[in-house]
Parts: sequence; structure tokens; C-alpha cells
Amino acid sequence: EILRKYRKIALVLVLILSAIITPPDVASQIIVAVPVLLLYQVSIYISKVVIKREEKQRKKDVKRRS
Repeated sequence: EILRKYRKIALVLVLILSAIITPPDVASQIIVAVPVLLLYQVSIYISKVVIKREEKQRKKDVKRRS
């Protein structure tokens, strides 16, 4: 949830960092920013999947203990 909450801030930071890292060409900045933003989105998705798995496992453990 934290990753989703700060998504807009991450977008701005990635764009600023890509502007600093790359030459003053918009295409280069986009080439750097897009993969980083995609990785950010993938990390949000992966964390969501992992959290759901952990919740399922906890429910199974609680049922087994009962």
C-alpha cells in the first residue's frame, strides 16, 4: 500500500533522476524513465501477490490449529 500511496512522488523522482543522469534530450530521459517506472509497477504487483499468499497461508494455519 505504501508503494501505491507514493506512486506520484516516485514518478516525479524518477523523471528528475532521469533528467540528471541523461543528456539534455527528452528521448533519452524517456528511455531511462520508462523501464524504471515499469519496474516500480511490477514491484507493486509482486508485493500484492506475496501479501495475498501470506494471508492465505495464515488462514490455512489458523484452520489447522483449530
